[in-house]
Amino acid sequence: MTATTTPTTTTQTTTTPTTTATPLPAECRSAINLTEYWRKDHSDSGIRPVDGNYNCDTRDMIAAGRPWFRFAGPAGNRLLDHCIPSYWSNNRGSCGTGAALWSNDQMPKSIGSVTTINVYGSYNSNCKWYSGAQCEVMRCSNEAHDYIYRILSATSTCNYGFCGMN
Repeated sequence: MTATTTPTTTTQTTTTPTTTATPLPAECRSAINLTEYWRKDHSDSGIRPVDGNYNCDTRDMIAAGRPWFRFAGPAGNRLLDHCIPSYWSNNRGSCGTGAALWSNDQMPKSIGSVTTINVYGSYNSNCKWYSGAQCEVMRCSNEAHDYIYRILSATSTCNYGFCGMN
């Protein structure tokens, strides 16, 4: 008598881990991009927008219905986080405006979360000459500096512009 062996088959089930990507908030998909090169901090170079006038984001963004915006391309990739001097009387303003808007407040950590920050306008060597503006900031992804911004309150006068950096 001959012994017969039956081959055994081992089936191994491999489960591929599924990662659910956090969906991009709708506001992040519809935010406008600020890409103008003159928005980026140019270290008090007196750079102005191409039309020769100083920028007035506070008035213009309020009039446009307070859209969400982000910095992109030549404008940098985030809101300026430090004071840059603006010298209106010497025509040496930076980032296309007479008074540079910036903030060093804490940005939101989780995707889709919104934080209200204080925004300061530097003017005539005073880093917080204007401190009455506020913006909402939303984090759009886990990428570094992937934030969008929306102005909540306007400045009382013009020549205030949002400045960017990398």
